[in-house]
Amino acid sequence: MTFLDYIMPVRLSPMWCLLLLGCIQFKVNYAADTNPLIFSTNECFLTEPVYGHVFNFSALQTDFAHWANGDYGDTFEFNICGNLKRSCHGRSDAAACLKKSDNTEYVLGTKHQLEYHNGKMYFTFSNGEKCPNTNDVYTLHVFMGCDYTLDKNQSRVTSYAKNSCSFYITFETPLACLPEPENTKGNNCSVYDPKNNHVFDLMPLSDTNYRTINRKGDLFILNICKPVLYGENAMCPPDSSVCFEKVNANYKEKFINYGTAQPNPIIENGNLIMRLPSAEPCKGSTNYTSVITFTCDGDFMNGHPEFTGLVDDCVYTFSFPTQYACNELPACTAVTHDKEIIDMSSLKDTKLELKRDNQTYVFAICSTPGEPCMENDGACLQVNNQATSLGKISTHLSIDKTGTPYLLYENGAKCEMTAGTGASTKWSTRIEFVCANRTGGSGSGNDSNFGPKIIENSKCSLLIHYQTELACRELINCKTKVYVEHSEDGTGMDVIDLTPLISNSENYEAEIDAVLIGQQGLTKSTKIFLNVCRPLVPKYALGCPGGSAACMANIDKVSGKPEEEKSLGFPLASLVGTNRTSAELRYLLGAQCPTDAKSQLSSKIEFTCQMRAGRGVPKLRAVADCHYQFTWATNVICPPHMCSFNEDTCEIMNDELNVRYNLKKASFANGGKTKVNSNSGEFTLDLCDSHHKAVTDYSQGLVNLFFTTKGSCDSYGIINVQMRLICSSITNSSTSFSECNLLYIQKTPDICDFLGIKLNEPSVTTTRTPPTSATSTHVPSKSTTWYPTESSGDANKHPAERTGSIGAILAAILSVTFLVACLGMFAFSPERRNMVRRLFNRTSSAVRYSRVNNSEEGNLLLNPNGEFTESDDDDMLL
Repeated sequence: MTFLDYIMPVRLSPMWCLLLLGCIQFKVNYAADTNPLIFSTNECFLTEPVYGHVFNFSALQTDFAHWANGDYGDTFEFNICGNLKRSCHGRSDAAACLKKSDNTEYVLGTKHQLEYHNGKMYFTFSNGEKCPNTNDVYTLHVFMGCDYTLDKNQSRVTSYAKNSCSFYITFETPLACLPEPENTKGNNCSVYDPKNNHVFDLMPLSDTNYRTINRKGDLFILNICKPVLYGENAMCPPDSSVCFEKVNANYKEKFINYGTAQPNPIIENGNLIMRLPSAEPCKGSTNYTSVITFTCDGDFMNGHPEFTGLVDDCVYTFSFPTQYACNELPACTAVTHDKEIIDMSSLKDTKLELKRDNQTYVFAICSTPGEPCMENDGACLQVNNQATSLGKISTHLSIDKTGTPYLLYENGAKCEMTAGTGASTKWSTRIEFVCANRTGGSGSGNDSNFGPKIIENSKCSLLIHYQTELACRELINCKTKVYVEHSEDGTGMDVIDLTPLISNSENYEAEIDAVLIGQQGLTKSTKIFLNVCRPLVPKYALGCPGGSAACMANIDKVSGKPEEEKSLGFPLASLVGTNRTSAELRYLLGAQCPTDAKSQLSSKIEFTCQMRAGRGVPKLRAVADCHYQFTWATNVICPPHMCSFNEDTCEIMNDELNVRYNLKKASFANGGKTKVNSNSGEFTLDLCDSHHKAVTDYSQGLVNLFFTTKGSCDSYGIINVQMRLICSSITNSSTSFSECNLLYIQKTPDICDFLGIKLNEPSVTTTRTPPTSATSTHVPSKSTTWYPTESSGDANKHPAERTGSIGAILAAILSVTFLVACLGMFAFSPERRNMVRRLFNRTSSAVRYSRVNNSEEGNLLLNPNGEFTESDDDDMLL
């Protein structure tokens, strides 16, 4: 059954309509029940049903083809609204072509149809060639994703099985968006804080929509810096950044503007906020307004907004903990749009010189180069022993909308007069860091083209490209959508996000099932190191090829040195969800298989939800045909869980696990009361007050507690409180008060057991601290001397640091020779796996969130039962 058969079992006769842009005829097929939110057309444009806007994709037709890299070395070429200009597999009528790694080609389609389904728009390519070894034919679906700020790569292929016949690509373009308001076009979404000389840049948060429940059954869809990205079940008004969705309303009355998009955040009373007034009337002469307060949270990779409360009936308030609201990032570091840390600090304090046109340009990275430049210069031009400032030093590393990290040195010496204004222009220098990887891979380069080069010198601006492997980033997705039968946000989709498991500091060591020892070359000295969705953190003498995500090695019994290292694969395929509580990650193209010279080692990690497992650890369960299969029970993958609250005893209760947490007995409070600071001074907060909602957030290792307390804030005398109880080995607290809302953050070991995190394990927040030095993908040669690390016991280490055994010290003093051997082997036996509960107790009052990337990656690989299949996925679009 084709996808069209799935959504349109009966076709009406063709209908010819007039477009608003002119008398252009096009053919529209409507669903049998004439649902205005489901239709298709043979043309390259359509009129969406809510606002009557015409989405016209004809500008995407190209003479060069759009392309995207898939799994297994495959390359996809396709055109929009036309055929490819080159032949594919000897055919000149191809509109989409698949080129396999062995250079064989297959036609994926000779024609395509534009589909519309509840805001989702996509081209279905049909009439493809026969798929080998099956009775199916190749098909391709290209989803048109809204993106106001284009990234470097517009096309992204959803991960697929090796024998798949259907493929799915997300193509991001402004043409899939409603018209952008003038005030946000070209905005940088930043604000300068003169108190600490820091620039807050929130633009990376615009790449995705966020959803949060209002605890009454309806929900909000938010975007930061831009309007809500148009898409499936996100047909929000064109200028709204905060969109209220009435879940059961008619589609033309379903989405309401509760906050008009604003270009930049502001700093108000010491708080970083976005105040978003709407033109939509609320009561009488009052309109709706939304206020988003951003709080610094550098510990978490997947922060998201929460609805915190209502002020005077018409002001809706939200809190958004995010690392982009922090000003403590080390100098010369930045957080990318994908929330990876880019660190150029290792390039500091080095004087660099470039010569061009008999002139010498002197500069340094995040520091002053010294003579001949002035003391505060970051760059200068030296001519005949005279130095001209090309910009003052800055240590603020920024990320532009293409994802490129750069430094900007401004306010240099006076340059030429600006024509017609009489004003002088000052010199500036922009240093852009470009990925160049000695090990190959993306942005591959060699030693001769590493380092800085002058690209342009015009209009009083110097542009330098600095090629370095420090600018290389891994681009596979560590979050995915999955189909669920009943989602509280009404989308039928939920999000699995494993970014909290990504380690920037240490590698995870897998436990090896004892029954496997002696098989496939596995011995008692074999160790396997992994990272999640990213390459291994480079470690001294661990000699797997740079970029490997899994590495197997034998450990020398005396020195502890890894030997005979073999890559078990590279992170080339994004995370794939099988259902809401399980997902799998594949690492491909590892070392040559020792038993089959034509194959390469690979690995697969199956993640499953276990609420009492904490972060968990990977376990090798099987090896077959040079493929290593791991399981990983973790609560990071578990959905947020609605808990009950007993206001008589002041207890949070998780009935699923039969665990309780009593706030009256909390070590940080006195009988359930604690003193906090607000704008009006210190007051006593009763944690056992009224209207409690408690939700676990396993991915962040915390419990969100929402309640109200009395206070002289709004006309009702009510303060909305959001309390974040974070599992941590330390105890401290912080508060933020804005718009009658109190955000109270309490770090404490008290809550760890409630979340299934062992007290001797750091919370999930510990790996998110930005590193203070750059991480290089360079791996030392095997001739490098190995120095084993001392071990004080693994009990205080992050789970990723547990190496089981490394520790032997051999000392010789003068002629007295003696041997002191302390070999510590720490065997960690995690508690046995409990049966994963697939259904979680949810109610319409639950506080739920989902991070919604406008790519439709998760549901493309899922049938209505949410199970992953490896072939014939035509029916899996919905």
